Amino acid sequence: MLSLSKLFQSIRLSTRIANSNCNTDFKRKIKNKNLVFPLSDFCEKSILASIAIALYIQPVLASETEVKEAAQKITVRIEGTARGSGVMVERRGQTYTVLTNAHVLQNVGTYTVVAPDGKCYSIKPDTIRALPDLDLAVFLFKSAVPYSVARLGDSKQLTASQTVYVGGWANSGGMLQSRVFFTSPGQLTEVDSQLPSGYSLSYTNLVRVGMSGGPVLDQESQLVGINGLIRLNDEDAIVGSGIKIEQFQQWHSQIVKTIPLPSASAIACPRNYIN
Repeated sequence: MLSLSKLFQSIRLSTRIANSNCNTDFKRKIKNKNLVFPLSDFCEKSILASIAIALYIQPVLASETEVKEAAQKITVRIEGTARGSGVMVERRGQTYTVLTNAHVLQNVGTYTVVAPDGKCYSIKPDTIRALPDLDLAVFLFKSAVPYSVARLGDSKQLTASQTVYVGGWANSGGMLQSRVFFTSPGQLTEVDSQLPSGYSLSYTNLVRVGMSGGPVLDQESQLVGINGLIRLNDEDAIVGSGIKIEQFQQWHSQIVKTIPLPSASAIACPRNYIN
């Protein structure tokens, strides 16, 4: 993303080029008897065109509300033997690929995915695949409902102090043990931490239990990472940690093609899964 100062520099450069071209073209065209528009009009259109080109290259940033809405549309709840979150990253026909943390699904047991509309789908053990040496796993579920899937961003371009949003289905605590969707804004503090299991992102976002496997989104609502850890940094401050989406992209084609397509569709949601 270009800074405002760089944007103005780009516009000024484009304007100077347009003025130069304008004067050259006018001297050439003034000899033409068919010239019927004034110099000011000709130059104005050239300059406006150059500014439009400069503005065109700027990324469109979403508002905080828009990012939060995008996060909720692509994030699923994982219930059962363990609780966590996941992100729908691909749809092929009626088959969805969900990316989450491997530690969310590491225990043998029964798991259910709850989609953004509240429908429940069984997670079949034979559709779960852990990614080598990473705290990432994928699974598939089948649905005829056209859910949104994440737009993958370029996590190689992330920089410290950049604004990111972390989302997920947090445990609310208390006697009811219900879960609420929560999105937290913050800033990246590290982008190459080189922690075990692929963790390289650190951020100031508030992260709660149950949000493991949830999305880390940039200001364009693009998925740039998967949230997974809460840890103490060198100053003993609590920070969140995530895995860059590029780690998943490197394994995506090799992993997903080995997973059998699920046959089951929606199931009845257990009463305690309904918020």
